[in-house]
Amino acid sequence: MNIPQLVERKFLFASDQPITAPLYEIVIARNGVFKRARRREMEAVIELSAFAVKIPELAVGEARVELIEKIPGNIFAEVLAHARSATDAGCFTENLYAVCRNSETGNYFWKEVSRRRSFGSTIARDDDPAYQNAVLEIHTHPPGCREFSSQDDRDESGKFRLFGILVDIHSEQPAMRLRVGIYDSFCEIPVEFVTGAPLENITDLVEKERERLTEICESFSDEEREFILAEEYRADLANLSYVENL
Repeated sequence: MNIPQLVERKFLFASDQPITAPLYEIVIARNGVFKRARRREMEAVIELSAFAVKIPELAVGEARVELIEKIPGNIFAEVLAHARSATDAGCFTENLYAVCRNSETGNYFWKEVSRRRSFGSTIARDDDPAYQNAVLEIHTHPPGCREFSSQDDRDESGKFRLFGILVDIHSEQPAMRLRVGIYDSFCEIPVEFVTGAPLENITDLVEKERERLTEICESFSDEEREFILAEEYRADLANLSYVENL
């Protein structure tokens, strides 16, 4: 019996080199090491590390998320509306949603899939087909909790899908943070990567932080910018607080 090789390791010789591994693949590119995966609804690439010295014989790798069809903005609006109605601002409990794509019609739909709920956690009905096949798994967070938690990292490991958190849902300006996960590796992404139009009345935390980082770097002198943006340092969202305090 031939057992398929679920994980592949390869060099990237062309920017459009197809993803062939059934589970995921580790790719060495000109500029770094990348983790790539595909499923029926999307392809995704996460940068694992960057090279200070490039490999000219290889193609340039790039982190990306490409859906066969982007998620309509009304899906997020409907999830937010349900989340607001499902819990009281004075007695908050988290809630969990699965966003899926019907392979026959191409239409997206969402479903609430919480088994148990409390102020700081929600447990999924993991036997629900919607949860098992979700393209996006999104849950609410208590007010002010705008980052994925260590518990989120554990709960969302071992999966290839999009993940999101909705925060401050009862405020005038609720916020959302999205990321893509490829079997224990995560990369935060702007909402525009996965939806065709800007979301109304929902702040995209990742995009807001990227804009802030760009604004800070533009205020530096050429010499300072050269240091901050040096490839050895790789100024990014993870280093935003450091850059702000320089």
